[in-house]
Order: sequence, then C-alpha cells, then structure tokens
Amino acid sequence: MTDVSIYVALITGATGAIGAATPQIATVWRDSHQARLDRQERGENARQQAYVELLGAAADLRTRVANTAMYVGSEMPTRLTEIRSSAADVQVRAAKVAFLATDLAGPAQTLGSAATELAAAAIENTDMANNVMPSPDFASFNAAVEAFRNTAIARAGE
Repeated sequence: MTDVSIYVALITGATGAIGAATPQIATVWRDSHQARLDRQERGENARQQAYVELLGAAADLRTRVANTAMYVGSEMPTRLTEIRSSAADVQVRAAKVAFLATDLAGPAQTLGSAATELAAAAIENTDMANNVMPSPDFASFNAAVEAFRNTAIARAGE
C-alpha cells in the first residue's frame, strides 16, 4: 500500500511541476520566435535601405555629370573632384549592398563599375583648357541602374 502512495505523490508532484512550467515554456518559445522575426525584419529593412542609398548615390552621380556637362567656367576642377567622389560613393554603397544581399551582389557591382566608367569617361573627355565637358554617353550607366532597380524591386517581395 505504501508503494501506491509513493506513486501517487510522485505523479501529483510531477503534474504540478509540469503545470507550473508550461506557461514559462510557452513564454520562452513565443519570445524567441518574436526575436527571430524582429531580426529578420531589421535585416530586410537594412537591405532595402542599402538599395535606396545605392540608387540615390547613382542618381547623384548622374546629375553631377549632366550638370557639369552644361557648365562652362573656372570651377571645372572642383566639379570633376565632386564627380570622382560621387563615383566612389556609388562603389562603396554597391559593396554594402553586396555584403547585405548576396543575391544582388552582381547587379550592384555592375552598377558600381558603370559609375566608375562614367566618371572616368567624363573626366577624360573634359577640355581643361576651355573648361568644357562634352555630354557623356549615359547608356551603359542607365542600363546598370535599371538592371539593379528591377532586380531589387523583384526581390523586395521575397
């Protein structure tokens, strides 16, 4: 008879312990699940922000080059320096995208290379004696921007 009372006591104690632990286990599971979702959301937000920053830097470079092509004046060296800086900014932001989103590394690096080529061509073709830059060919650069934009938008919903 004592054997039965020991089993009853053990089962009663175990049931009480399990009943007391169940809410804590559920809370820990819910909190860890929510933390994982929050990390995923922060990562997605960081990637999307990097995409927007890269496209903004590319637009800035294109605008600087186009504005400089319309400019005639003594500030040409300063403007060319700004074009070089803008191209470098596109390169850095393309690298950031490549680190954050490996599936967009190719289009981002292509855009970075196109930015460098655009800046180099614009600077190389500038007539420093007359402070004049002929209008550069934006076709390759525009194609790289469009390819990156389309790929980023397509992947944003995934």
